[in-house]
Amino acid sequence: MAGGRRSTASRTSRPPAAPSGTNNMVASQNKPGAVSTGRKEDDPTSPLSYPQAVPIPDIPHDSPFTFEVIMFLYTGAALGLQYLNLYRTVWWLPHSYTNQALNFYLIDPFTIAFSLTLLSRRLVWLCIRAAIIYFLPVSPSGRFVNGSKFCTIGMILLILGYLAYFVVQNHSMVNILYLVYPASVYFILFGASASPFIDLSPGSQGRVKIYKDKIGTFRTNLAAAGGVPTSPELIRMEVAITKTDFNTRLKQVLFNTIISSYYSGFIPCAFSPSFLSYEVWWVSQHTLTTFLGCLTLYLVHCFPAGYNHLLHRTSLHLGHWQKMEGRISPNFYNQWSAASLWPGSAIVRHGKDLYKAEGVVNAAEPGNFSHVRYFYLFGDPSLLVCGLLVVQATLVSFQLLILAKSHMWYHLISQGILAFGNYYTLFKLTRDYLILSKIYKAEQMLMERFAPSLQG
Repeated sequence: MAGGRRSTASRTSRPPAAPSGTNNMVASQNKPGAVSTGRKEDDPTSPLSYPQAVPIPDIPHDSPFTFEVIMFLYTGAALGLQYLNLYRTVWWLPHSYTNQALNFYLIDPFTIAFSLTLLSRRLVWLCIRAAIIYFLPVSPSGRFVNGSKFCTIGMILLILGYLAYFVVQNHSMVNILYLVYPASVYFILFGASASPFIDLSPGSQGRVKIYKDKIGTFRTNLAAAGGVPTSPELIRMEVAITKTDFNTRLKQVLFNTIISSYYSGFIPCAFSPSFLSYEVWWVSQHTLTTFLGCLTLYLVHCFPAGYNHLLHRTSLHLGHWQKMEGRISPNFYNQWSAASLWPGSAIVRHGKDLYKAEGVVNAAEPGNFSHVRYFYLFGDPSLLVCGLLVVQATLVSFQLLILAKSHMWYHLISQGILAFGNYYTLFKLTRDYLILSKIYKAEQMLMERFAPSLQG
């Protein structure tokens, strides 16, 4: 209609004045000749216009080398204990045919060597890298170190191929497929990239990287990380970068958890002789316990409290749009602009729909479901830590119940040793949850108290 065309032209030539609480912060900041009314709440560019996350203390975190040592000891112990479950003997009886606790003559040493080589691949690379940096005057991120990484990958693959040749001599082709099956999972998750094979932490995304500063705070080298956001585009860029980094870390956690539990729990059973009799339910629960223990260990290391706080800071600046039903007068909303940072309760039109801003400030794109998921997932990361803490507490309780009910000596040994690693993870999760929950509770109280000032 003609009236609609006039309204459109009018909004194109001169945007209407936004109602109270819906003014464009960025536009107002750069608006020439703006006249101040003398009231603080009328100034949307004051420092209180941007929410600041409460800083967290520097929570101790294992170094990559310490974690790899712990992980190798845990998976190596799980591998040895699974062989104990399979090849145990009754050596203590007076007329026993053997005086050894295991039937070693039934165990294939090349299968064990293959599993240990694969489980220790990252630890081997860290030792080689540390030796190169210590003895040679090279940069830790230089070409020589990167070239040495690929040489190490080739050496490990060569050793695995050499061991697989001897495994083929004693086992059927089906068992060989069991041995190399995880390679297909690797190519599905990472493609032809070689670095994830021995690097647990994701690399840089072009020129953008996530790093830890001197005071222990995780940041990106974008201006929006850890400081006052300078533009909505920068905030959305940081969201995309941290989301990609989070997904890469999650893929690493899932892949390495599967690899660790597969080679330390399933492979010993798959390569056992056909005439061997063992408790299927016990070796199955041992594999499941190893899987859950490795999962929580990897999650705690790859997603420390400081990293979760980085995601929370970004979600605090991102905000969220709630879709509105019905129609309202054009005088009460603005057309959404990608260059604008909107305050809470602002109403905008994007496409054919109306949206209302949620949060203190809003830089998200209305209708973008990835932004919605990001906001709700990392709005309070202590909830994720709490969920992981419940899983770990359930695992430890289950192991204690087994220890209380079991009367078999190998049951007590296998669960008792694995429980030590799970106690360590339980301690770290409890510490992180207590700290993060108190910080985010205090932050929420501050946000509610200063909400009128923040929204201008």
